[in-house]
Amino acid sequence: MRSVILVLIGLFLGVTGTLVLMNALRKGTAYPNGVMAVMSAQMGALNNSLKQNRCAATDLLPRLQTLRHLGNDLEPAFLPTQDDERFIRHASELRAAVDAALAATPSDCAAASVVINRIGGTCKACHDDFRG
Repeated sequence: MRSVILVLIGLFLGVTGTLVLMNALRKGTAYPNGVMAVMSAQMGALNNSLKQNRCAATDLLPRLQTLRHLGNDLEPAFLPTQDDERFIRHASELRAAVDAALAATPSDCAAASVVINRIGGTCKACHDDFRG
């Protein structure tokens, strides 16, 4: 009877430990989640600038610079896709779109809308391929 109880306790502890480990692995690391959260916040801020008709270079430039810096972290943040040609292409297209926006920072909301839509399009294309 004692060995049956010890076996049941061992099974319970094993199952519990396995569930905890699987949950931790499923959540992943904070790094890719953080990169995406900050990129999303910057895109949201750019869209809010458009809605508020605040499209001066001083309103847009800090957000675009942050997006560009985060663009450098895409491949390291998503290591399983680091060698995936589609992912590399999407990351390069995002960086190119942001580089173009930085090279000729929009000075009015019409131009800013085009730039933000182009950047958002690169994000959407990647999400369509990798987020299902």
